[in-house]
Amino acid sequence: MEPIRYVEFLNRKYQSLGFPAYQWTVNETAPLTPLARPLSECCVSMLTTCGASTLDAPPFDPDARNDLRLDAIAADTPDDRFQVHDNYYDHTDVRRDINCQFPLARLRELAAERRIGRVAPRLWSGFMGRIYIRKAVTENAAPAFARQLRDDGVDVLVVVPACPLDHQTAGLVARVVEECGIATVSVSTGRDLSAQVKPPRTLFVNHPMGSAFGRPFDHATQRRILGDALALATRNEAGLLVDGGYDWGVPFEPSFRESNPEQQRAYQLRKA
Repeated sequence: MEPIRYVEFLNRKYQSLGFPAYQWTVNETAPLTPLARPLSECCVSMLTTCGASTLDAPPFDPDARNDLRLDAIAADTPDDRFQVHDNYYDHTDVRRDINCQFPLARLRELAAERRIGRVAPRLWSGFMGRIYIRKAVTENAAPAFARQLRDDGVDVLVVVPACPLDHQTAGLVARVVEECGIATVSVSTGRDLSAQVKPPRTLFVNHPMGSAFGRPFDHATQRRILGDALALATRNEAGLLVDGGYDWGVPFEPSFRESNPEQQRAYQLRKA
């Protein structure tokens, strides 16, 4: 099926509810940091915005707005030690198998096979929900995140947005991290959303949001998509967006939770 036009869909949907027109971030260029070593020698970390936290941590606010919380996740955390709270996408698959959106197990397998050098000691979950305070992201939260990645010796960061607005926020984070000297690649399920914010490198996967790496327990597909994403990190084409050729197999529609118009309007009017 053709990629869903999320920007058009969302603009039409929310303006029909009386919201002010949303001003998306649109970039014409992207930063670029070439890898300094082969991928087989690189330290790789990952950021998910899917609302995942470990069972011993407080859950994310599922209706979060302007929440810049960022959790460090130990790289050896077992798959069954996560909880997911996010009302902005369908997380049915993620709750069954965290690797649908945060493929820690697949990343560890690639390290064991020496396809990457090593997994960073910390992976990351955060920047979830609806974030309108973009200056706070680009001037404070994302640079602070990049410093932590540098502390861990990270060469490559895989960025995996979940809901529509996550694609904008995650794209902004990826751009800042790249500017700080760390190569990034984003795995997107919203092609038009990523095209306009223009992260440094993007793999588009035509799957429903919340299932970027495939269906629960489909390890082979999860590995292929993650491998394809990591391969893009070696390409030095700023703003690169590649259609991965993956298809869900059956048609799907956008799935969003309705918001309270008055509450949402107040946040949009206060956005930076």
